[in-house]
Amino acid sequence: MASYLHDRGMQVRIVNLALRMMNSRRFDVPRFLARQKPKAVGIDLHWLPHAHGALEIARIVKELHPDVPIIMGGLSSSYFHRELIGYPQVDFVLRGESTEPPLHQLLLALREGKPVDRIPNLTWKDARGTVSYTHLAAAAAAACSTSSARRRCATGRWRTNCAKSTIPGLRRS
Repeated sequence: MASYLHDRGMQVRIVNLALRMMNSRRFDVPRFLARQKPKAVGIDLHWLPHAHGALEIARIVKELHPDVPIIMGGLSSSYFHRELIGYPQVDFVLRGESTEPPLHQLLLALREGKPVDRIPNLTWKDARGTVSYTHLAAAAAAACSTSSARRRCATGRWRTNCAKSTIPGLRRS
């Protein structure tokens, strides 16, 4: 995800909050999130047992940064997109297997103030709370279509601004 967006000129940071919490009892999630200056926040909800934690992180982010869009994605998000969009802290849900292209389109639309109603695999609510959905489109092939993405897939080299908190067991030298 980060590499795909980075290759398209976007600044991306992935932070594994759960890993940081496991690595340090003193890690303060709200304090850490308050120091961030995000333009959008994406939260992965792949496995259903993580639903409460994902929604709590979304709530904290929305409380600290009320104007920042919260985007949920992942397997469970896809299945429960109608339920998730009903939460006040969730603004968008990306559905489907590979959401890199739709996420890129969404971030561009948000940055440029353009409508999102043509972005595939998207569930969202407008300022009045009206929920809308777009069609599901297969995007998996596009996710690794660039030679640099294929090379990173093959070698396991992924760019990140915060590798220590992204990949369990990885330590910066």
